[in-house]
Amino acid sequence: MMNILLPTDFSDNAQQAADFVYDMFDSDGFRLILIHSVVPPRSTPGMMINITDLMLKDAERDLKAEKKRLDEKFEGRGRVETFAKLGYLQDILPGFCTAKNAHLIVMGTRGANDLSSKVLGSNTEHIVRLGFAPLLAIPMGYVIGDEPKVCIATAKQEIPHVQELEKILENFKNKHNVRLSILHVLLTEDEKASKSLGLNGMQIHVDTVNAKTPEEGITKYLKENHLDLLVVCHRHNTRLDYLFSRSTTKKLTGQIQIPLMILPG
Repeated sequence: MMNILLPTDFSDNAQQAADFVYDMFDSDGFRLILIHSVVPPRSTPGMMINITDLMLKDAERDLKAEKKRLDEKFEGRGRVETFAKLGYLQDILPGFCTAKNAHLIVMGTRGANDLSSKVLGSNTEHIVRLGFAPLLAIPMGYVIGDEPKVCIATAKQEIPHVQELEKILENFKNKHNVRLSILHVLLTEDEKASKSLGLNGMQIHVDTVNAKTPEEGITKYLKENHLDLLVVCHRHNTRLDYLFSRSTTKKLTGQIQIPLMILPG
């Protein structure tokens, strides 16, 4: 059973992210854990009503409504748990991920729907830096295909976090139809890449693209190939393998409109 943690603010993009989980994964293989963080306003002495208690009750009500929506839409498939917690999301998640043994964190993206919003959005950035579990960022309106095409972009000579990635792929709804590829951007004429890398007992073909920068290579590859999921790896030095710094990431603004999975460094 894969434990999928989904922070929700009850917005449309958060609801779509929850729906996407059902579309992407086998409902018999996951437990969806919805969490909403409640940050109370500053109170003044002598307040007659405990605002925090009211906000928690409202959150619990809204979580119950979201669970009901999912149960009705997907006919009770999958197991849904709900939790309302007091505090900032980035402060709550470390202990909560550990307590719930989260295998994946899923979040919907807003606004421009690009890498800046996915990777550099305030909550998402904090969660990426925590590095407790892979994070899947889902753009609004995206529908995964019946034969999901997944590409792992890496500069390494081995796939990072193989066990975590294998567990996620094994729980795909159409796991037997998943089409995997690996992307290695060649930045110099002398640079070479392996012809294939091992994953899930198979040797996956490595595609190469010649480019001056990693972002140029990824953008070029995405223009020429349809994907349902791009996978990258986050390093502890706050850089992304093949996405690198904030300034580099911003150069890709508006280019990537597909789900993005970030593996912890």
